[in-house]
Amino acid sequence: MARATASYWPTGPRTVFFDDEEGVASAQTLGRAVAEGHIRRLAPRLYTADLVSDPAQIVAENRWYILGRLLPGAVIVDRSAAEGGKAVDGVLYVASEERRTPLKLPGLEVRIRPSHMNDEIADDLPWPHGLRMSRPARILVDNLALSRSREGRAARTLSTAELEDWLAGKDVVWDEGRMSRLREEAVEMAEAIGASTQVNEIDGLFQRLAGSEPLRPDSGALFQAVVHGKGWDEQRVEMFKRVASGLSEHSDPDVAEFLPAGQYNTELPFFESYFSNYIEGTVFTVEEARHIIETQQPPASRPADGHDILGTYRCVVDAVGRKAVSESPQSLMGYLCDRHKMILGGRPEMGPGQWKKAPNQFGAYQFVAPNLVEGTLHKSLELACSVPAGFRRALFAMVVITEVHPFADGNGRVARVMMNAELSAVEAARIVIPSVYRNEYIASLRSTSASEGAEVSALMRVMGFAWRWTAAMPWEDRAATEGQLEATNALRDPDDAAIGGIKLTLP
Repeated sequence: MARATASYWPTGPRTVFFDDEEGVASAQTLGRAVAEGHIRRLAPRLYTADLVSDPAQIVAENRWYILGRLLPGAVIVDRSAAEGGKAVDGVLYVASEERRTPLKLPGLEVRIRPSHMNDEIADDLPWPHGLRMSRPARILVDNLALSRSREGRAARTLSTAELEDWLAGKDVVWDEGRMSRLREEAVEMAEAIGASTQVNEIDGLFQRLAGSEPLRPDSGALFQAVVHGKGWDEQRVEMFKRVASGLSEHSDPDVAEFLPAGQYNTELPFFESYFSNYIEGTVFTVEEARHIIETQQPPASRPADGHDILGTYRCVVDAVGRKAVSESPQSLMGYLCDRHKMILGGRPEMGPGQWKKAPNQFGAYQFVAPNLVEGTLHKSLELACSVPAGFRRALFAMVVITEVHPFADGNGRVARVMMNAELSAVEAARIVIPSVYRNEYIASLRSTSASEGAEVSALMRVMGFAWRWTAAMPWEDRAATEGQLEATNALRDPDDAAIGGIKLTLP
């Protein structure tokens, strides 16, 4: 039986250590520990006590610490800087005077070049563990250098089209003053290092971006869109790609793949309208809301809220129009605007069917900027066809519209209408979010945004339960519906219910 070796190193999951760290055992002890299978050697001088995790994952989670030890003061440059420090094709590019030969680690190759700039000119940004990151002006100047791809991997520097898209990405999130400073700083940096040809290239980039010079035939897609006023929020589009992937792949035995639509009558659209408005803070009693629908008149004391109830009801009561969908992003956007126009038709001051003119936000969380709404919706809805039709695609449509928030008001209501259209299109039950379930619904949407779309399990679980509840309700009979609303706690105030531990139950 192998003799246990005393631990002089970190033993947590995916932790690493170097052989010269204070308190670490001698080289002889380390060698014996490796031989006896207590630790692993990842690279010269680099070890881990994690014997289970993939070495590439261990390196990825400790990348900056490892580089800070092996290449102190190194600067992340070129493509790697433009990508925000990501390793592309398993390669990271840095500038350092410590060594020239590539540093090869599990899952990561670090390619090293001299800096070509002194610290005063570069003015690099601080990065973890004593490393530095190229500031935007340096990223622009450095990536103007020509380079070639090797062994099927991306080139060290961005192509002209990629650099155009990088610049366009800055333009969609920065104001005019910040873009002007970027241009000035890049020109000053290029002049300081004697790169006169790059000055002309920088000027050409900004002139094409401003539309004062014609675009190149193969200009970047985002660059072209921004020049033509149809740019998109690249971070949101990337998030929606992860949402689409997550919704397509996630499996949960408690979430149904299909629930058939029940018998259709006016109770379902009434309560769909009632609860959808309740979520947005438009609160009436059931009797008050019924009176508004039956008389087709909003109350004189609350005309705007009454119009919202009426507009939403008219939108969802149409058995044919409420199931219209398309695989064309442009057509989907047309349905979106038409439905929003119907929902907010009684409030012309809110621009029914028109994209928002001013930014909107929820607390400190900002939605997509007004000038990027159309482009972001188009790029995002292109992804809808990659998500299985029905429940999963319905959630995708709702998440996209909620996250973009394309209108001045009514975004949540129209997002849920678009969600239910995807369900009705495949003859599946619609989803109604009752009052008592509001907090769970909002939390599931926030969890998706907070994780940048990497985690959709909470969303699917919450919406899957609401779907089962809706499918089980006896919407064909008013008295039975009202009885089950009471029995399942559906009408309870969400905050009072949370305090009392009251939950939505299935009929």
